[in-house]
Amino acid sequence: GILEQPELERPEKSKSVPKDNSVTLEDVRFGYHDKEILHGVTMELKAGTVNAIVGPSGSGKSTIAKLIASLWDVDSGSIKIGGVDVKEMSLADFNRKIAYVAQDNYLFNETVRENIRQGNPDATDEQIIEVTKKSGCYEFIMQLENGFDTVVGGAGGHLSGGERQRISIARAMLKDAPIVILDEATAYTDPENEAILQNSIRKTGSREDTDRNRTQTFYC
Repeated sequence: GILEQPELERPEKSKSVPKDNSVTLEDVRFGYHDKEILHGVTMELKAGTVNAIVGPSGSGKSTIAKLIASLWDVDSGSIKIGGVDVKEMSLADFNRKIAYVAQDNYLFNETVRENIRQGNPDATDEQIIEVTKKSGCYEFIMQLENGFDTVVGGAGGHLSGGERQRISIARAMLKDAPIVILDEATAYTDPENEAILQNSIRKTGSREDTDRNRTQTFYC
């Protein structure tokens, strides 16, 4: 698991600046418990695109997502953003590039508003409300006892799995990172809200109103 992996070694200052937001895997191998899961994976995810990896359970989809998000390091091969190996980027620069949403996301024992604001500490209340409407969670938030000021409980225990997931997606959207990774991130979402989320994510991925080469979205 994640806790069994060694601490990531990254420079304090990035050695190079990525030329764009493309993601490239080159001959990536990875395994744990002496069992190799990925056997020389090579792929290119171009900037300004929406990509999906599909396959049966246990085929390595989530492993690839976690490696791109630098939750783990590859055993061999490389992962590059804009031609720069992620191992040559500072954690601060890398984290500005990536928004990662997993199937199970941790929420702090704070209000709904402050949990979403984790994506961008400088966001205004108006921006938070806007992103909840885009992510399909505004209505259920307004039905909570104290709306946006409702405390979600430890690990978000006062909310359902689907509600926690939608808040996590809203948080990722508020971060406005150029690369968005959704690792089974709509697993708990009902069909109606999943359609809302996917439509919003497509808009985020295309960035028709800004730079087509800026953003990409990656599904597992």
